[in-house]
Amino acid sequence: MARCFIGFLLPEDVKNEVVLVQKEINAFPMVCKLVERENLHICFSFLGDIENLDETKEKLDMIAQEFSKTEVLIGGLKAIPNEKYIRVMVLDVRDQNDILNKIQKRINQEIGGDNKPPHITLCRVKNITNKNLVAEKIEEMRNKSGSRFIINSVQLIESKLCRSGPIYTVIHESKLS
Repeated sequence: MARCFIGFLLPEDVKNEVVLVQKEINAFPMVCKLVERENLHICFSFLGDIENLDETKEKLDMIAQEFSKTEVLIGGLKAIPNEKYIRVMVLDVRDQNDILNKIQKRINQEIGGDNKPPHITLCRVKNITNKNLVAEKIEEMRNKSGSRFIINSVQLIESKLCRSGPIYTVIHESKLS
C-alpha cells in the first residue's frame, strides 16, 4: 500500500516565488509549519493509502487525455477552512478555462480522494497569537497574484512520512493532451 495524492510538483522558478510568500507569512504572529520547498505542489486530490496502483495509474491516464495543458496563474492567499478558524494557508491557483477544477472533479469521480479546489499549500497553522492581525494580513494578500506557468501533466505522488517531514516521489505522470 502506498500513501498517495494526485497533484503537480511546481517548477523551480515558481517554487522560488512561493518561498518568498512563505517568508512573508512566517512573519505573521503565529506558529506554523511551512511546506518544504522541494514539496511545493498543486494538489488535486489526497487519496490516502491505495492498494491498486496500476488501476489508479490507468484511470489517471484516461482522465489526462480528456484535457489540454493549461496556463495557470498563482492567486492570492487563502485560509482553510476559513479566517475565523485557520488550520492551513494556501495560494489559490486559477486558469482561464477552469480546466484545473474540471480535472479535480474528474479525479474525484473516477479515483476518489478529498474534494478541495486545486491549491498550493504554504503552511499548517499550529497557533495564532493575534487573530485580528493575521486576518488583516490575509486580506492584504488575498488579491495578489503571482507568476504564470503551464501545467502539462498530472502526477501520482507517493508521500512517505518521516520525522524530518514528508518525502514526495512522483510514481506516475499522465500527460495532458
